[in-house]
Amino acid sequence: MHRPVLFLLAALCSLPAPRAGAAPFGFTAALDTVWSAGDTRYLMELLGDPGVSSELIFPLDTWLEGARLRCKPPARGRRFWSVELAFHTNLLDPLGLMQDYDWWMYPNIPKVPFSYTESAAAMRWYQASAEAQIAWVSGGWGSLALAFGYRFQFIEQRITGYTGWYLDDNFDGIVDSYHSDQDLTTPVLDYRVLYHTATAGLALTLTPALGLTLSAEAGLALPYVSDRDDHLLRCKLSTASGFGYGGYAGLEARYTWTHSNPRLRPFLALSGSVLGLKARTLQTQTWYGNDPGYSGDETGTSLYGIDHQISTRQYRAAFVSGLEF
Repeated sequence: MHRPVLFLLAALCSLPAPRAGAAPFGFTAALDTVWSAGDTRYLMELLGDPGVSSELIFPLDTWLEGARLRCKPPARGRRFWSVELAFHTNLLDPLGLMQDYDWWMYPNIPKVPFSYTESAAAMRWYQASAEAQIAWVSGGWGSLALAFGYRFQFIEQRITGYTGWYLDDNFDGIVDSYHSDQDLTTPVLDYRVLYHTATAGLALTLTPALGLTLSAEAGLALPYVSDRDDHLLRCKLSTASGFGYGGYAGLEARYTWTHSNPRLRPFLALSGSVLGLKARTLQTQTWYGNDPGYSGDETGTSLYGIDHQISTRQYRAAFVSGLEF
């Protein structure tokens, strides 16, 4: 288990019990085992004669482990609020391959593919989130709350080797014959992307039976995204940042053993969620060495204002176990 999760559990164990006669605070502590699917990607397009378009797709198919802590202060009538903190990190490198597509862009015709490769990826993925829910309406049936949150994601992938094909062996914009292309050991690139995302939405909680809770949440997302691509094969560093848009949704079914110790109630849950973010930015490319694909001296050369789209699609299914106290 990762060290941050152990630290969080230790902090939970050190929380003091409520004083006799004091208004009770409600706490929920949970461990999540999550299967993640989807990707983070960027699409770059540089105008020219011809122009070039390149899309890199970094897989996010892996297992995550994490912890959540929720605090719910005493309700005032039917008005209540809660705050939840969470941290997750990946347990394994992604199971999929990084994909790299390249096209030439000629006037008035669809883009012409001239290269495609697949590569192995090693990954570090850290994410943390905070969300506050404020009850709008509530009753014996459950509640409908306003939800406001912040999500941080740091994803780093180190790409090694490639296998694929190309149709232009000297990058002159002229499609030639088919050539297979393979190198399974050379470091290709290091890619880092950070998502700082504000969210706002609605959270519906239903209690159809004793111990059973059904929850649904959906809303809008406003991300600020920045990425950094160190293209080791080309001695080129590319950076970009900007605001974007997106949305999220989630479902959870939870069963709590209500007849156990009233101060320590275990629960199990199954949940699923989806997150989609997209930002259109401008990229800067700088060569810190000579590009082996060209014959000139590119060191120190920079290109600015390149159209650059960063996006992510994330799908998750989680098994959750925890305690209410």
